[in-house]
Amino acid sequence: MKKSMMIASVLIVHLVCAAAALGGLQDGLVAYYRFNGNANDDSGNGNHGTVHGAVPCQDRAGQANSAYCFDGVDDFIEVASSASLKFPTAG
Repeated sequence: MKKSMMIASVLIVHLVCAAAALGGLQDGLVAYYRFNGNANDDSGNGNHGTVHGAVPCQDRAGQANSAYCFDGVDDFIEVASSASLKFPTAG
């Protein structure tokens, strides 16, 4: 997986989390990852992730299997390209 694709995937997760924190979760939602033991997209858009090496672990609130731990070397979650993940072009 290319580094730029990994960065884009991480950015999308951050954008979704920010949208959830601000309310209006359904407005423009392209992916929603609960990280409850898998990397499935619960938005209904089918942008499921494939976990490579990362393992479920507790989140910052201590909830078991609600986050993923990465080794910092070769673990990642891959999300395939789809139309719903493409930013609209200006014009």
